[in-house]
Amino acid sequence: MHRISLRTYVGQPNEVVSLSTDPDAGGQVSATLDGRPIPPNSQFQLSASPGSQSSLQVSLVGPLGASCVVGLSVVDGGSDGDFLLCQTHNPAPVHFYNIGVAAATAVARFGTTKGVKGAKGVAAPRAAKPRTKARRKGGSK
Repeated sequence: MHRISLRTYVGQPNEVVSLSTDPDAGGQVSATLDGRPIPPNSQFQLSASPGSQSSLQVSLVGPLGASCVVGLSVVDGGSDGDFLLCQTHNPAPVHFYNIGVAAATAVARFGTTKGVKGAKGVAAPRAAKPRTKARRKGGSK
């Protein structure tokens, strides 16, 4: 799966996505996928149909200062994080994540364009060689 923009992703048909949540300071988390409750720490599979879309919703309730670290993976070869915080102006934050499904070849090409390690057709970056000054023989520089 690849991140397109803030809380917007694209994945391959039938791709498995992992959701992790880590609440703190008395916060309680709930999650829904396409309107159906799912465990806050779970995996789910994207649709088999390119062009479909899923909506993931993560909610936090608790006292002021309660927080939750949210992780989605595998995104661009790792995990994409988010943070919910109960504040005076937003005592029960809710974040929405949109995940579109595209053909596997298109998702792979997008990964290549982004330079994601492990994406089909992307070479791992080479380590830079240290630069050294060459000295001329015979005196002056």
